[in-house]
Amino acid sequence: MKSVVFDDCFGWLHPVDECSGWLHPVDGDHGIVLCNPFGYDALCTHRGWRRLAERLAATGMPVLRFDYLGTGDSAGFEDDPQRVDAWLDSIAAAVRRLREWTGVRRVSLVGLRLGATLAALAAERIGDIDGLVLLAPAIVGRNYLRELRAHRQSWLSTPAGMNADPISEQDGYVEAFGFGLYGDDIARLAAIDLRTDTSAPAARVLLLEANDRSRNGALATHYAAHGVAVDRQTFDEYDRFMIEALYSEEPVDAFARLTEWLASGGAAVAAERAPSLEQTDEPTDEPMLELPAQGALEHPVAFGPYFGIYCEPATPRADAPAVLFFNTGASHHIGDGRIFVLFARRLAALGITSLRMDLGGLGDATPTMDQVTLDTIYSEQACRDAAAGADWLVARGHASVATVGVCGGAFVGLHASALQPRIVGAYCVNLQKFIWDGATREPGEHQFASSKVYWHAAWKPRKWLRALRGDSHPLRIAAVLARRAATSAWLGVTGWLEQRTGRPLVANEVRTLVRTIHAKGVQLRLVYGAYDVGLDEARVQFGPQLGALRRYPRIRAATLPKLDHALFTRPAREVAMADAERWLFDEVMSNQSGVSARGLRDALAASALAGVSAASDASAAAVQWFDRVSP
Repeated sequence: MKSVVFDDCFGWLHPVDECSGWLHPVDGDHGIVLCNPFGYDALCTHRGWRRLAERLAATGMPVLRFDYLGTGDSAGFEDDPQRVDAWLDSIAAAVRRLREWTGVRRVSLVGLRLGATLAALAAERIGDIDGLVLLAPAIVGRNYLRELRAHRQSWLSTPAGMNADPISEQDGYVEAFGFGLYGDDIARLAAIDLRTDTSAPAARVLLLEANDRSRNGALATHYAAHGVAVDRQTFDEYDRFMIEALYSEEPVDAFARLTEWLASGGAAVAAERAPSLEQTDEPTDEPMLELPAQGALEHPVAFGPYFGIYCEPATPRADAPAVLFFNTGASHHIGDGRIFVLFARRLAALGITSLRMDLGGLGDATPTMDQVTLDTIYSEQACRDAAAGADWLVARGHASVATVGVCGGAFVGLHASALQPRIVGAYCVNLQKFIWDGATREPGEHQFASSKVYWHAAWKPRKWLRALRGDSHPLRIAAVLARRAATSAWLGVTGWLEQRTGRPLVANEVRTLVRTIHAKGVQLRLVYGAYDVGLDEARVQFGPQLGALRRYPRIRAATLPKLDHALFTRPAREVAMADAERWLFDEVMSNQSGVSARGLRDALAASALAGVSAASDASAAAVQWFDRVSP
C-alpha cells in the first residue's frame, strides 16, 4: 500500500500487486473506493477496514481508502461549515483519482454506516458508479443523529463519563465518543433519507443488513423499482466489528461475500470490454499535505515496520524538542477525538515538530497485527517500538524528544523515556499501570472502577437496589478496595523506611522505574481525571496525596478538571492540550535552556495562534488552575 494526498485528503492506495511497492497498470478494469464510517466508528474499525482493502486488492481490484476533510489525517476541522457536502465532494475526488492513478474505467463504492449513506449520495451525484456496497447504512439521517445522542447519553452514565457535561439538542452540537457534528450540518444530515434522496445510485447494489430490516427492505424495493439489481444479505458480524478497536473483530464472512460479489460482477462486464489500462498520472513519490493556517507540512513516513505522520512547521524552533505521539490502546495514530492531529497542528503553529506514530502491528504499521490484546499494548516490544520512534526523530536531526500518550500510550511513553537517551520529557494522561502485571496476576482488577466512583455510588439508593437484584457485586468491590488500601499501606511503610535508612527493604519495580527516569533528567508529567482508576494506582504506589513523588522534583502529578479517561469530550481535550503545552514550554524547554519559557510561550501564543485555533475558556482556566495547585 502507498500513502497518497489529494484535494487536502490523506489516503492509502492499495494497488493490485501489493508486493511491488509501486503502482503499475493493473490486470483488471475495476477499482474500489472505501468510504469510511464517521468518527468513533472509523476509529474502531480501522484495522478491519484496512484488511478489507488488502483483501480486495489481492483479488485484482485496486483500492483507495481515505479520510474525509476534517477527519483523520486530512486537512480541516470537524466544526468547519458544510462538512457533509465536503465529504461528498471528497468521495467524487477519490473516484477521479483512482481512475487517474490506476487506469480503471469502472469504480465501485463500499461504505460502512454513515459512510454507506455518503457513498449512496455520492454515487447518485457522480452518476457513473458500477457497484455500490452498503454495510449497515444509516438510511434516515434523523435516526442516525438520535443514535449518536443515545450513545453519548449512555456513556454519561458510565464511570468514564460521570464528570462530563450533558449536551442539549439546542447546543448546535451532536457528539459521541469524541467525534461531533456541528451547526448546519446537523440539519443537513437530519434531512437525509436515502429512499427519497437516491433512486439509482449504481447499476447494482449489495445491501448488508445489521438492523432496521423494514427500512432496508423499503430501500431495496425503491432501488429495484428504478432498475437497480439489488442483492440483500445479512451482516451478522456487525456487533463484533463495531466496538472498541482493542476488541473489534474483522467480519471475515461479510468481507468475503462482498469481495466475491464485487469480483463476480466485474468479470461479466470485463468480458464485453476491451481493457483500457493506460494511466494518466501517478501519485508523487513524497506526498505532502499543506496546512497554510498552521504554517506547516505533513508527510506520511514509513521506517522499519512503523508508520507515522511527520508534522513539520515552516519555521521550526531550534530550542524545542520534537513531540512524539503514540497509539491510545489499539486505535490508530489520530487518537480518540482526533486529539493527536489537533495537538500536532497546534504545536506546529508554535514552531514545534511532531510525529504521530503507529507502533508495531497497530494502525497503518506493516504488517498489521492479527490480534491485539492488553498484553500486546503493554508489552516490552511496544516500549521498544516507542523508543524506535524517538530514534527516527533523532536521526532526522532533532536533538531531543518529548512524548505524549494516553492510557496505553502513556505506558509506552513512560518506559521509552527510561530507554531512549534523547527523550527529555514524557506527558502521560490517565496512566493505568506503571508496571504491567498482566490479567493473570490480577484477575479482573482492570475491569473495576476507581475508588472515588464507588464512594460516589454508595450514596445513591438505586445502586443498592442494583446490588439487591444481583446486578452488581458489592462484596467483590469491597475486596478490591481493601486490597488497594492494604497494598498502599504496605508500600507507604516500606517507602518510609527506605527513605529513613537509605536502602530498599523490598524490591519495588515501580519506584525503581521512577528513580531511573528522574535520574536520567526526564521531565515527567502525570495527569489524571478525578474519577480515573489510574489515579488509584498512582495513590497505591505513592500514597493518598502522591507524597512519595515529592522527592523527585522533575516528576509532577495532578488531576485535571473535566478529564475523562480517553478524552472523549471537547473540554477534556482542550484542558489536556493546554496543560501539555504549558508543561512543554515551562518545564521541558526551560529545563533544557536554563531560562523560563513562559514569556516565550505567551508571546508565541498571541502571534502564531491568532486566527488559527485559539484555546477555549476551559483551556485558559486549566492553565490558571494548574499554576495554583500543581505540586
